[in-house]
Amino acid sequence: MEPQKSRRSVRKKVAQVMNGLSLLVDGSARVQLGSAPNQSIYKAFNLEVLHILPRAPEEGGGARRTPVLLIPPLAVRPYVYDLRPDHSMVRVLRDFGLDVYVLDFGVPRAVDRNLTLDHYVFTFLPQAIDAVRRHAGAETVHLAGYCMGGLFALLYTAARGERVRSVVTVGAPINFDKLGVLTLAAHLGKKPMDALLERLGNVPSFAAEAGFKLMGGTRTITKWADLVAHLDDDGYVRGFDAINTWVNDLLPYPGEAFRQLLREVVTGNKLLKGGLVLADREVNLRRVEAPLLAFSGRTDNIATPEATRAILECVGSRDKSLREVPGGHVGVIAGSEARTHVWEPAARWLVERA
Repeated sequence: MEPQKSRRSVRKKVAQVMNGLSLLVDGSARVQLGSAPNQSIYKAFNLEVLHILPRAPEEGGGARRTPVLLIPPLAVRPYVYDLRPDHSMVRVLRDFGLDVYVLDFGVPRAVDRNLTLDHYVFTFLPQAIDAVRRHAGAETVHLAGYCMGGLFALLYTAARGERVRSVVTVGAPINFDKLGVLTLAAHLGKKPMDALLERLGNVPSFAAEAGFKLMGGTRTITKWADLVAHLDDDGYVRGFDAINTWVNDLLPYPGEAFRQLLREVVTGNKLLKGGLVLADREVNLRRVEAPLLAFSGRTDNIATPEATRAILECVGSRDKSLREVPGGHVGVIAGSEARTHVWEPAARWLVERA
């Protein structure tokens, strides 16, 4: 038994050293991010739509023509839906027989500082949806989005519901009075932020990353202790590396869109109260009649459960449900339990409504 224990100890030490070295190599996770085979079907301005290629028929899982468009939040790269080959939302949806597309809003440039939420909801998103409909030969699409991506899906559906078969949201808050300390910070920082954006133009990516980590609370620190304790676990280290790369790789936020979000959606709470005007029209979530499935992370301190539950009372859908699942704001879409509690249930739900 002693030689066996000794060999296990040596293997564990070797694994710890190798995994530790891989974390120190810049880009060690990047070769896996967004690696699902895909084809670009549309490009315009900064916008791009990618089609996730179906599995070969001989492997099973040939795609049915049921297009699903995944919408990322602003400031988040679309590979959040495809972190690594063995942990990928796009591959799960694909393997359930869904025809999967991913929207990439691109990287905002200095000249994009005046882009508004109106542009994203009523110019860029319709272009992407029309491209998917043409490519898939479908009249309607399923829309799915994480955080602000989910809100974009709802806002578009409220205006153009005839093109939307169903909506899935993950960690998408509706009642912005229930975001805890984030609500307070938004109210206190509204005027200083206006002045700052006048000088900066866009919200810099490092500021978005800092804010994201700050909202993570103590987890931002304790995750490193957890990593050290699991350095011999290849799967844990790969997962940590992918997520850590993602949250340190956020994008600039278009200045005017951020100002509008802060003023109209967060401090004005107009998604819940009504009165949100985009592209000279009032967008009311009660006009959303498509089937809706929403997910909320039980320990999410950004899109809190209290903020997310309000979605059920705001939309007009008859077929609607909300599932509270394990995870915080990152874990709910990308954590180790996301496949079991979010991706696979969402895939089954979408297939049932195909």
